[in-house]
Amino acid sequence: MHCQPKVACIVEFAMNRMPYPRDEDWIHPSNNRKNLQLSYARSAISQLSKGQSVCFTGPAPLQVAQIDEKTLPDQQKLVFGTGGTTGKPKRVIHLESSLSSAVDALTSRVGEESFSFVNCLPLNHVGGWMQIERAIRTKGQVFFCSHKDLTGQVSKSITQGKWLSLVPTQLHFLVSSPFACESLRACKGILVGGAALSEELSQKCRDLQLPVYPTYGMTETAGMVTLLDVDDFLNGNSSVGFSLPHAELGLQGNVNRIAIKSQSLCLAREGVVFEPNHWYLSDDFGMQDQQGHWFVLGRLDRMIKTGGEMVNPAIVEKIIMRNPEVRECSVVAERDERWGEVVTAWIAPGNLSENSIRDNLKGHLQDHEIPKKWYMVDELPRSD
Repeated sequence: MHCQPKVACIVEFAMNRMPYPRDEDWIHPSNNRKNLQLSYARSAISQLSKGQSVCFTGPAPLQVAQIDEKTLPDQQKLVFGTGGTTGKPKRVIHLESSLSSAVDALTSRVGEESFSFVNCLPLNHVGGWMQIERAIRTKGQVFFCSHKDLTGQVSKSITQGKWLSLVPTQLHFLVSSPFACESLRACKGILVGGAALSEELSQKCRDLQLPVYPTYGMTETAGMVTLLDVDDFLNGNSSVGFSLPHAELGLQGNVNRIAIKSQSLCLAREGVVFEPNHWYLSDDFGMQDQQGHWFVLGRLDRMIKTGGEMVNPAIVEKIIMRNPEVRECSVVAERDERWGEVVTAWIAPGNLSENSIRDNLKGHLQDHEIPKKWYMVDELPRSD
């Protein structure tokens, strides 16, 4: 792979080889001992503390007696599932060392000696499990609850001084609750990943002065490989920040596909074993500004093929949103007999002029990138 990374070097970490504990000091004393997430975590830690490999792809952690890839080293492994662009579950195999590298990188970047988390993410996803890893490896604690509990059942006395990891859908739900906003403001930091933060939600968080840290990562890299500092976020920066010390990012091809080389890269994915220093090719497109901030612009599976030309809808959306009269925009593909697919724009509010918006795109987009179909609506449909 021929990538041109924009980051100069990787910082080598002395891996934290702390074994998984047999004690339960990592469990916050206020936890409900009947909480299903807590039970899941205790079961997994119990197996890991015995040196067993564990599979997290189901509703309960399962001991992996034997992993069929004969080329893999005989070491303790943690197996996660990921959907990829096809939606078909794929098995991602991590070693303890790759998870340790991810924890060390975040600890180094934010200067945190001990991470305690309020966990609202499912533990059979790497984003949820990494909160357990961070707490155990830094002698912190974890409190388990649903994100909906933050609207009334979990007070800010629980979130005070702790870290929280959320996906944007959860954050969108919580910012509408004054009670939840008080709990969110009490957090030391809110790591947000799994999907892009919309400009509307970002501005809402800034208005509320929430300590949000946007991130970018994936199951294959044990979570985040970039992080935007909270001060930069609150000052209006819309990127996903700089690469973390354990990772390099590069761009490949004329579509700027993001490639990643990281000490936290998984050992194998669906039978494919990765060598050390492997450049992992993501399904995302991006760019890096002159200051080194990374921007994720879209996904491979969102690309529109119209008349033989490829169009990245995220770029079209970004240009349309420069129009101050446009409140929301979504660019999608619509089937067409002549073109195969046509670039289609949904715009809110509904009283805007298609012609005026189209005229503003000239000189900024190529002809095949300018939407051929326009829908002006009062509100865009939402799935969350």
